[in-house]
Amino acid sequence: MPDVTVLVFGPLRERVGVDEIQVAGTTVQEVWDEVVRLHPTAGVDAASVRAARNLSYCEWTTAVQTGDTIAFIPPVAGGSESRAAVRVWVTNVPIDVGSVIASAGSSADGAVATFIGRVRDNSDGVSVHRIDYESYAAMADVEMRRIGEELYERGGISTITIVHRVGSLLVGEASVIVVVAAPHRDTAFPVCQEAMEMIKSTVPVWKREHRTDGARWVDARHGAHHEVQP
Repeated sequence: MPDVTVLVFGPLRERVGVDEIQVAGTTVQEVWDEVVRLHPTAGVDAASVRAARNLSYCEWTTAVQTGDTIAFIPPVAGGSESRAAVRVWVTNVPIDVGSVIASAGSSADGAVATFIGRVRDNSDGVSVHRIDYESYAAMADVEMRRIGEELYERGGISTITIVHRVGSLLVGEASVIVVVAAPHRDTAFPVCQEAMEMIKSTVPVWKREHRTDGARWVDARHGAHHEVQP
């Protein structure tokens, strides 16, 4: 039976107690079942967990081979250059927002649509003093590049840049920026918005809010959260 490396992230990692496990199984489902057998708390909210094999999302019935890396990914919060028009990267240093915007498009582009996600000082009416962002960096890069290329290949835009920051961010700091340059605003605006929705849905980045009433992992897709002792 194949031996594979299992990676777990965010609130799932806290339930399991480790971030990497070696287990055996012939399918992704069998690998998951073995993880739950070894760490029963992993089975909590199992229906919301997605699986990835070797940096790509996969089905639970997918066969595995010795040496594969299987990632079990709880709901996400929401580099490298794949081509001149599509730039994506994950960084652990402050995002230079001005430089990212200034490098978008060319003089032929009359529109530069920008979305900047920042850490706000409250959540559900409770004060927040920082947010920790964690990612499966290699796969986050792959997913952001896929999103950028998919939107670029539809046509109508000149460049798209996506940058996501990880680590501990204070109130007011930028966590993500999407910049879309196009000849016209009626193309740039919707692509920028769609890119952000896609990022929140599939890019494996999690956030843990540190609030006056404790810390919690936040599921940006569904508005759910997992309480964590401060």
